[in-house]
Amino acid sequence: MHVVHSPDGILFCLRPVQQYNDLDILNPLSIKLLNSISDGITISDKHGKIIFQNDVDIEFVGINCVNRYARDLIAEGVMSDSLTLKVLESKEDVTIFQTFLNNKCFLVTGKPIFDETGELQYVLIITRDMSRLKSLEEEVKKLEIQNEKFKQKIEELNALERKKTNLIATSPVMQKVLKRILRVAEVDSTVLIEGESGVGKEEAAKLIHLNSRRSEKRMVTINCSAIPEALLESELFGYEAGAFTGANKGGKAGLFETASGGTVFLDEIGEMPLQLQAKLLRVLQESEVQRIGSTKPIPIDVRIIAATNRNLAEMVEQGTFREDLYYRLNIIPIEIPPLRERREDIVPLAFHFLSQIEQKYQIHRTFDKEALKVLEEYDWPGNVRQLRNIIERVSLLANQPKISASMVREELREASALGSKPKRQAKRLAETAKSIDFSKYTGTLKEQVAAFEKEIIRQALSEHESIRKAAEALGCNQSTLVRKIQRYRLTKHVTYN
Repeated sequence: MHVVHSPDGILFCLRPVQQYNDLDILNPLSIKLLNSISDGITISDKHGKIIFQNDVDIEFVGINCVNRYARDLIAEGVMSDSLTLKVLESKEDVTIFQTFLNNKCFLVTGKPIFDETGELQYVLIITRDMSRLKSLEEEVKKLEIQNEKFKQKIEELNALERKKTNLIATSPVMQKVLKRILRVAEVDSTVLIEGESGVGKEEAAKLIHLNSRRSEKRMVTINCSAIPEALLESELFGYEAGAFTGANKGGKAGLFETASGGTVFLDEIGEMPLQLQAKLLRVLQESEVQRIGSTKPIPIDVRIIAATNRNLAEMVEQGTFREDLYYRLNIIPIEIPPLRERREDIVPLAFHFLSQIEQKYQIHRTFDKEALKVLEEYDWPGNVRQLRNIIERVSLLANQPKISASMVREELREASALGSKPKRQAKRLAETAKSIDFSKYTGTLKEQVAAFEKEIIRQALSEHESIRKAAEALGCNQSTLVRKIQRYRLTKHVTYN
């Protein structure tokens, strides 16, 4: 026996295993610990005599087996087999299924415990209730099913997050539009969205795409009025290598090819040149595109949604929009009313934009009642786009959390002043046009338009002391006016201030 000393006395004693007796092993603390385990525990000596059985094992087996031999228990039919005897015989870990008096099946594992000389001294038996394991297994399955439901719920919430839109529909008229949008999304037909500038036509297109079978694919947006006519064709349909000077060596896929499987949103379709309208008609009719410089058609699978703030029916009558394309696009028309015709949506939209601004800039703003009243009573000529612009501006400029009516009125006055500028420019141009003698213009339409433009510019230059002021009066930028002065060889000396 080895004794370990501390400065205050003996700390503990070390003895070989063979020097321990059963009473040493089964001290009160050990018994307490073994009884706290949820599995059945028995300890037998090297002769097969059970020297300890915890409370759980007594419950499993149905009787107290302490001080009894394993062979006797088998002979009495208490158990179908003895794992203790198997471990004593094999001197190895053994696991079996065993049935006791209560006809319950248990998973029993036996472990030999050796002394320092390698002699088997004890056998530890651990018994697990299989019905409990089965219950745990069923619980795991339930948790897996629950987890799958949670995953589905998360996916649904993510899908809803992706489908968030600025298209607020509180008013009855807008709710009707929204129902139509969601119904149209389920089918794969061409849609024509009409409405004033800024009403939310692109938002409607996004909502259709996100609720369609194509939602996992791309939605490509093309503003037909923003891309120069010379580039629009190559952007839409692509081109082959060497199709024109400056073309990429390997050619380039057009936006229709890029969006194949998804949706193409053609915004301001009324601005598309007649030549390209014919090519677009082919896309709708044949579901194929042909790159510039190629004779080989490329099959595509796209859904086309078009939008315009112009009256296409009138354009058809005037000959500026193809009739056959108009009817191809107008299979399912959706008209989004201006904001002044759905005033019930103004306040919900305002709060919706406040929420977005809070997330974007980390600033919190709200409205007082009078401010909301001012918003509701305003006619919003720029529609939802103008409302959002005003809300963002007043939120950023406000030096307090609550936005007052006076703050809103001030921003609306400034917006009205800026908005009236193009009208004043148009009025000046109209007055200038009245003083021009149109009878002297002859030639083709292009020649007459050029002559008229030259006369307008000449008159503007004579009335204003600088190119900057002339450009401002004409509603164009300085560089554009300089190019036109050079084209028409207008030699009047003016300043550029």
